[in-house]
Amino acid sequence: MIKIVLLSLLLVFMAYFGSRWINSYEVISKPTKEASLLKGVEVKVFGGKGEEWRVYGSRARLEDSKIFMEDILLQSEETTLTAKNGSIDRDTGEGYVEGNVVLRTKDGVFKTDRAELKLKEGFAYGNGKAVFEDGRNVVEGVGWYVEFKPMRVIINQAKVKLQ
Repeated sequence: MIKIVLLSLLLVFMAYFGSRWINSYEVISKPTKEASLLKGVEVKVFGGKGEEWRVYGSRARLEDSKIFMEDILLQSEETTLTAKNGSIDRDTGEGYVEGNVVLRTKDGVFKTDRAELKLKEGFAYGNGKAVFEDGRNVVEGVGWYVEFKPMRVIINQAKVKLQ
């Protein structure tokens, strides 16, 4: 009887110390998503008519199918769009740019702080302040929509300054 009690106590102590020993190891978590850092990035965005846009960035971070970039330049034929930073999904062609966003075309210059992009569909939009200049005329407003081909700018709450 004493042998069984002693053997039981020995097994209890061994289980306790074994549990403490196993719990002392640090658990290394598995990364949830992969990220890569790149410099001097060029991305091509394709639409229904082939290559629609070339996207350049000084630095980029890749997470799954999204590219987060700094110092962005988007170029399509005679149209260029520049911004401080933004993100574009490589699969859908959707994303955003922000920070001194400037769209230059042969028809004029469009400026805003942030733009939501749908590059495959060929348009951008936003709710912030927007300014469009075409030579001597200036149109300012809040809330806007831009189609790239053919170029069409719609500015809500527009105020026109003719010079």
